[in-house]
Amino acid sequence: MVSRLSGLGAWLLQRLSAVYLLGFLLLFTLAWAGAPGAGHEALAAALARPPLALAAALAMASLLVHAWVGVRDVILDYVHSAAWRLVALGVLATWLLSLAIWSAWILLKVTTA
Repeated sequence: MVSRLSGLGAWLLQRLSAVYLLGFLLLFTLAWAGAPGAGHEALAAALARPPLALAAALAMASLLVHAWVGVRDVILDYVHSAAWRLVALGVLATWLLSLAIWSAWILLKVTTA
Protein backbone atom coordinates (compact mmCIF):
# COMPACT_ATOMS: atom_id res chain seq x y z
CA MET A 1 0.00 0.00 0.00
CA VAL A 2 1.65 3.21 -1.16
CA SER A 3 0.49 6.41 0.48
CA ARG A 4 1.27 10.03 -0.16
CA LEU A 5 1.70 10.42 3.60
CA SER A 6 4.47 7.95 4.23
CA GLY A 7 8.16 7.99 4.95
CA LEU A 8 9.70 11.41 5.31
CA GLY A 9 6.38 13.25 4.84
CA ALA A 10 4.73 11.40 7.72
CA TRP A 11 7.82 11.80 9.89
CA LEU A 12 7.99 15.53 9.21
CA LEU A 13 4.25 16.04 9.81
CA GLN A 14 4.43 14.23 13.12
CA ARG A 15 7.50 16.19 14.26
CA LEU A 16 5.98 19.54 13.26
CA SER A 17 2.76 18.74 15.08
CA ALA A 18 4.74 17.76 18.18
CA VAL A 19 6.67 21.04 18.11
CA TYR A 20 3.44 23.03 17.75
CA LEU A 21 1.85 21.11 20.63
CA LEU A 22 4.83 21.84 22.85
CA GLY A 23 4.69 25.55 22.00
CA PHE A 24 0.95 25.65 22.59
CA LEU A 25 1.32 23.89 25.93
CA LEU A 26 3.83 26.52 27.06
CA LEU A 27 1.68 29.40 25.75
CA PHE A 28 -1.49 28.01 27.27
CA THR A 29 0.16 27.36 30.62
CA LEU A 30 1.35 30.97 30.77
CA ALA A 31 -2.05 32.31 29.70
CA TRP A 32 -3.90 30.20 32.24
CA ALA A 33 -1.43 31.03 35.00
CA GLY A 34 -1.98 34.73 34.30
CA ALA A 35 -5.74 34.43 34.66
CA PRO A 36 -7.23 34.99 38.11
CA GLY A 37 -8.24 31.80 39.88
CA ALA A 38 -7.44 28.27 38.88
CA GLY A 39 -10.77 26.65 38.14
CA HIS A 40 -13.12 26.31 35.22
CA GLU A 41 -13.79 30.05 35.17
CA ALA A 42 -10.09 30.80 34.66
CA LEU A 43 -9.90 28.25 31.87
CA ALA A 44 -12.99 29.69 30.17
CA ALA A 45 -11.62 33.22 30.56
CA ALA A 46 -8.32 32.19 28.99
CA LEU A 47 -10.07 30.49 26.08
CA ALA A 48 -12.43 33.43 25.57
CA ARG A 49 -9.59 35.40 23.97
CA PRO A 50 -9.78 34.84 20.18
CA PRO A 51 -6.03 34.33 19.59
CA LEU A 52 -5.84 31.67 22.30
CA ALA A 53 -9.06 30.03 21.08
CA LEU A 54 -7.60 29.83 17.56
CA ALA A 55 -4.35 28.44 18.96
CA ALA A 56 -6.35 25.84 20.90
CA ALA A 57 -8.26 24.82 17.76
CA LEU A 58 -4.98 24.47 15.87
CA ALA A 59 -3.55 22.47 18.76
CA MET A 60 -6.47 20.07 18.65
CA ALA A 61 -6.10 19.67 14.90
CA SER A 62 -2.38 19.14 15.39
CA LEU A 63 -3.02 16.52 18.07
CA LEU A 64 -5.46 14.67 15.82
CA VAL A 65 -3.01 14.71 12.90
CA HIS A 66 -0.24 13.54 15.21
CA ALA A 67 -2.41 10.68 16.46
CA TRP A 68 -3.51 9.75 12.93
CA VAL A 69 0.04 9.48 11.63
CA GLY A 70 1.31 7.55 14.64
CA VAL A 71 -1.52 5.03 14.99
CA ARG A 72 -1.85 4.66 11.22
CA ASP A 73 1.82 3.71 10.98
CA VAL A 74 1.40 1.14 13.75
CA ILE A 75 -1.65 -0.33 12.01
CA LEU A 76 0.13 -0.46 8.65
CA ASP A 77 3.16 -2.12 10.23
CA TYR A 78 1.43 -4.72 12.40
CA VAL A 79 -1.95 -5.51 10.82
CA HIS A 80 -1.10 -7.73 7.87
CA SER A 81 -4.54 -8.66 6.61
CA ALA A 82 -5.83 -6.06 4.15
CA ALA A 83 -9.41 -6.48 5.39
CA TRP A 84 -8.49 -6.02 9.07
CA ARG A 85 -6.23 -3.11 8.15
CA LEU A 86 -9.12 -1.39 6.41
CA VAL A 87 -11.40 -2.01 9.40
CA ALA A 88 -8.78 -0.70 11.84
CA LEU A 89 -8.13 2.41 9.77
CA GLY A 90 -11.86 3.03 9.45
CA VAL A 91 -12.36 2.73 13.19
CA LEU A 92 -9.42 5.05 13.80
CA ALA A 93 -10.71 7.63 11.30
CA THR A 94 -14.21 7.51 12.80
CA TRP A 95 -12.87 7.87 16.32
CA LEU A 96 -10.60 10.80 15.43
CA LEU A 97 -13.37 12.52 13.47
CA SER A 98 -15.73 12.18 16.43
CA LEU A 99 -13.04 13.65 18.69
CA ALA A 100 -12.61 16.57 16.26
CA ILE A 101 -16.34 17.29 16.28
CA TRP A 102 -16.52 16.97 20.06
CA SER A 103 -13.55 19.27 20.65
CA ALA A 104 -14.92 21.86 18.20
CA TRP A 105 -18.25 21.78 20.01
CA ILE A 106 -16.55 22.25 23.39
CA LEU A 107 -14.37 25.08 22.11
CA LEU A 108 -17.35 26.86 20.55
CA LYS A 109 -19.34 26.43 23.73
CA VAL A 110 -16.55 27.85 25.90
CA THR A 111 -15.72 30.76 23.62
CA THR A 112 -19.33 31.88 23.10
CA ALA A 113 -20.37 31.63 26.77
